[in-house]
Parts: sequence; C-alpha cells; structure tokens
Amino acid sequence: MKGNTLYSPMFHWQSWAVVARHLRVLLLNWHTALVPPIAEPVVLLLAFGVGLGRQMDDFTWNGEPISYLSYLAPGILAYTSFMMAFFQSLFSAFMRMHYQRTWEGQLTTQVRLEHVIWGEALWAASLASFYVVTMCLVLIGFGLGGMLTLNWPWMLVAIPVLYLGSLAFAFVGLLFTATLPSMDHMGLPFFLVILPIGFASGTYFPLPDIKWLHILAEANPLYHLAEGVRLLLIDGTLSFHLPKAIGMSLVMLLILVPIVRRKLRRRIFGED
Repeated sequence: MKGNTLYSPMFHWQSWAVVARHLRVLLLNWHTALVPPIAEPVVLLLAFGVGLGRQMDDFTWNGEPISYLSYLAPGILAYTSFMMAFFQSLFSAFMRMHYQRTWEGQLTTQVRLEHVIWGEALWAASLASFYVVTMCLVLIGFGLGGMLTLNWPWMLVAIPVLYLGSLAFAFVGLLFTATLPSMDHMGLPFFLVILPIGFASGTYFPLPDIKWLHILAEANPLYHLAEGVRLLLIDGTLSFHLPKAIGMSLVMLLILVPIVRRKLRRRIFGED
C-alpha cells in the first residue's frame, strides 16, 4: 500500500494538473522562460562544436577519426536532459515552494503533497525533454546544412531514454529543494552535483585513461546516457550503456522518491 502511495500518484490526474498549471505559466512568459535555455546549448554547439571543432582535425573516438561536432552533439542532448531537469526541480521548485507559495495554494485543493512532488518531477522531465527535442531539430538543421552526419532515426529511441533520465535527475533536484534552507545555499548542489557529474560524463571530451576516473564514470548515470546516445547516433549501435542508464535511473527513482517525500512532509507539515 505504501508503494502505491509513493509511485501511483505519477499517474493521478492531480499530478498532471500540476504539470498543466506550470505549462500555462510557461506559455504566458515563453519569451523569457524558453529562449535562454534553448539558446545556451545552441551557443555551445556553435562555439565548441563548430568553432573549437575546426581546430581539432585529428579528433578520434573509439579509435576512429570523427568530427568533434559529431562527438559533442549527442553529449549535449544527454547533458541538456540532466541540466534542465535538475535546475527546474531545484531553483524553480524551490521558488514555488518557499517564495511564491504556489505549493501552499495547491495543497488547499484536491492536490496532495505526493501530487505536488510528482507534478514538479514530471514537469521538470517534460520540459527537459522539450529542450532535447528542440536540440534534435537544431541538429537536424546542422545536418541539412552539411555540417553534421548522424543516424537520425535513432533519435526516436534516444528521446524516451533521456526522458527517464530527466525524471530521475528531477528527483535529485527535489532532494536539494527539500534539504537546502535558503536560496543562499544554491551554490552547494552546483559544486557538489553539477560540476562533478558534468565533467565526469564525457559530454565535452573523452575521459582520459585514468583508472579512478573511469571507476567514478561507471557510477555516473549521465556518463552512460551520453555514451549510449553517442553510440546510438554515431554508430547506430544499441550498447550496454543504455540499459545501464535505464537501470540506474530506475534505481535512483526507487531510492529518491521515498526520501524526497519524507523530507518534504517534514519540511512543509512538520511530520516524519
């Protein structure tokens, strides 16, 4: 029964009503809410993939020479799913909980805290996936311009896997939302989570041949997402990285959902 209480709210209409509410707000402020997050990865692709890539004629991956843009593009998709879901469930959710009192208003209706939590996570994952789809369209534009060659149909396989990863990363963000006392502490997850996970993921460059770094990378779900999507889009290969990424995302959800629920009940209602 407890398991149903933890995970079944994902499918309840109240959780999706929370998602719909956030969508309405986003559409009212689309010019400020959408443009910066979409522009950032595009700028990264142009600055690093095109600009820096032209200075890296001898770039190799898995022992084969490829363009740096081809290497970077799948990594950017994985990193976008991670970054956007994490920040949406951290900064935006914290603002709605603590300053805007949005959660307080929702909890006076038929919405329970479990619905608010899942609504925030589903919204973060959905928004991150929207950015991923947008990036896929940008990459297709690069391909039509003759700047990039990928196995485009495999994007349809990559997007659902990235959505699941985004959902798991959203609960990591909600864990910090439930724990951090104020906005002044928001730098902690950036240095404790964003930087270590990002730099040990192989998003921007292949990991050097250092044993301890590869051991850490094996425990990094973003690394497996990036490598799995990369092998999928460059070689058309369904590698072991994707099942690992899926498995790690499910384990993260199994572990984090009850912890986040308990911490938020304590924070909002003073209950254990």
